[in-house]
Amino acid sequence: MLLAGVLINGCQISKLLTAATEENVPLAVNPTQVRDSALMGSSAPRVANLNVSNSGGWAATTGSDWIRMNPSSGGARGTVRLSLDPKDLAPGWHEGEVMVKQKSSDGDSVTIDVSFLILQPILSVSTTSLKYTAYDDHTVFHDTVKVANKGNGPLVWTARIARGSDWISLGATAGDGAGEIPVRISSKGLIFFATYRDTIIVDAEGAKNSPARIAVQIRRRKDD
Repeated sequence: MLLAGVLINGCQISKLLTAATEENVPLAVNPTQVRDSALMGSSAPRVANLNVSNSGGWAATTGSDWIRMNPSSGGARGTVRLSLDPKDLAPGWHEGEVMVKQKSSDGDSVTIDVSFLILQPILSVSTTSLKYTAYDDHTVFHDTVKVANKGNGPLVWTARIARGSDWISLGATAGDGAGEIPVRISSKGLIFFATYRDTIIVDAEGAKNSPARIAVQIRRRKDD
């Protein structure tokens, strides 16, 4: 009986020690900072995971409507899936936070800082017009249109001739980031004394100031 009593007491002590250990596990959240970015106009959310551990239940809250949490509460251990929604957010940095708190009234809390950068490239071209005068039908002019990104985020662009005039030819029709478009203007075939016009259009999806238009003009004149 004494042996049984010792064994019983031993089990009770073991249980009490285990419970005390569990009750003293501090709240921990990893990571404690989330930084991400998305392109202006995109609709796909960016995702990050928070790993939570503590002695018991916890709940997560946020004051930012572009931060969504699933789940927003859990037990001793859990993973919170954060979804950062770029839709309707203006370009630039957006700051928010998520607070994870133990459910007990005097429980610990951890604040996770969330920084979300909305990127927007800004298309810039070196000129908006090109003008030439030819006095014969075999003059060739060479010029260059420079393409630049005045914002942030990827700039992928294409270039085309609006009406497809054959007296204009482009040495580059696509690029990534800063680049140059060699332009060749020829009076060959322009037999009438007149002013010929067309437009070079540079498109960059998602970029501010896109499309950019460069008016091109060549005037065919008699040689005075």
